[in-house]
Amino acid sequence: MSIQSFRQLVDTSDSPDAALSEAMELLCQLLKCDRCFLYLRDPDTRQGRVTHCYVTDSRWVDLRGAAWIEADDIETKDPLMAIAFRTAEPVFVEDIETASADVINREYEQQEFGHRALIHAPIYSGDQLIGILEPCVFVQPRVWTAADRETVAIAQETLTPIVISYLNSTAIATPIL
Repeated sequence: MSIQSFRQLVDTSDSPDAALSEAMELLCQLLKCDRCFLYLRDPDTRQGRVTHCYVTDSRWVDLRGAAWIEADDIETKDPLMAIAFRTAEPVFVEDIETASADVINREYEQQEFGHRALIHAPIYSGDQLIGILEPCVFVQPRVWTAADRETVAIAQETLTPIVISYLNSTAIATPIL
């Protein structure tokens, strides 16, 4: 599966929901990950949930439907979210066990997600954070390659209009656009 195939399959899906579901599975294949999920949020209410998730094995938790109301101190509790609020640049964590505390709250990541390595890729509409794409692996650290980084950049670009369409047609909260 190539990134061009990813673009074509996502672009030809019947609906934003179907496109995002397909995208999670395709990204797991392209990035050779154990799980890929999409957390979507309403910037005004700071409410969000995992709307789409794909796992390669039943050992890994499917987070679909997990909902959060972002606490006022989320930036303190979760450094990855603090980074995501500042920039659309993805963060590639090769090992949560050795990552810097200004990037990872190790205890929070282990408790909430259980992964070992991850990509935290913000999705923006204008200047508003509307989602996080998060591919991850569980058992061992992972070195993210230049090809992985390119795939994630293309995925962010490709998924943004689909995420906006999905958010405007669903009840995560009020439409944001």
